[in-house]
Amino acid sequence: MPRAFLYRLLAVNAGLAVAGAVYAARQNIPAQAAVPILAAFLLQISFYLVPGFPEARRRLEQRFAPALLAALAVGGALAPYLLYSLATGVFRFSALGKLAAVCVVVAFTFVVRPARGPRLTWQDVVVLGAVAVALLGGLWRQIYLSPVKGLRLEVLGQIMMIGLGATAFLSLRGLQGTGFQWPIQVGDCKTGIKQFVFCGLIGLPLALGIGFVHWRPVEAGAWMYPFLAAGTFLGMYAVVALFEELFFRGILQNLVAASLGRPVAAQAITSLVFGLCHLPFREFPNWRFAMVATVTGWFYGQAYRERGSIVAAAITHALVVTAWRLLFAA
Repeated sequence: MPRAFLYRLLAVNAGLAVAGAVYAARQNIPAQAAVPILAAFLLQISFYLVPGFPEARRRLEQRFAPALLAALAVGGALAPYLLYSLATGVFRFSALGKLAAVCVVVAFTFVVRPARGPRLTWQDVVVLGAVAVALLGGLWRQIYLSPVKGLRLEVLGQIMMIGLGATAFLSLRGLQGTGFQWPIQVGDCKTGIKQFVFCGLIGLPLALGIGFVHWRPVEAGAWMYPFLAAGTFLGMYAVVALFEELFFRGILQNLVAASLGRPVAAQAITSLVFGLCHLPFREFPNWRFAMVATVTGWFYGQAYRERGSIVAAAITHALVVTAWRLLFAA
């Protein structure tokens, strides 16, 4: 692995270890639960980071044959679950079976039946379908059981799927044009902020008009708002926005645009699919959320199309969710 990548990985893990220890102490989480859970998070995040550094990803592609790389990716997805669940007594064979089934489909589909070219194929549909079933079916809540009341661990599944999905499509399928990487460029920020403003001009009146949200700022001291905003943005960007933008814009919109030869139509189709995937939120069918998500999805797609990078789309996405969390209530 490149030395620079290893240094970054060490720095990230050190910072997260300190933050996790502080959080566990403040929440009075027993050490026998906190230690394996934190170790699982650090291990999962290590696998999550690899595909986002092009040089590290290329090293793995050159060193390992596709089948072995897929097997390593599946192992990296299962190991964190086994690490914390066995140590805390929440391990279930049924959960391991479900997790392994999803991971094998995502990782090995392109190995067993390689997909060629930039257009949408049935293999892409199978892999994206497996991700959708896991996400919309609440699979992570069924798998990542928590030994501590009130502590939700399904975010481990979200983090896992970003790394596994990126490895499957970027390394095993060889999909180009996703723009998936960790380094953020100035142009990504400019485009992301611009589309956030445009999104607010259209999406906010819609959300207020149909009663999806109403004005209710988070109650906190004025000095706390910058910290709340920064923390919310980083959390949304790293877990929610990157996950959704990778699969909806970097993969689906990318493939549909190549298939149709019409980028704007692909952007519209992807925005509609994005909106429909939000129907199960809180209640089914949540048409208000689906409408708002369709509109905001257009601007996420526009940010991706302008920059050719999901980083810009994820910035827009994270800014929208941060503003929603801090200033409005659904």
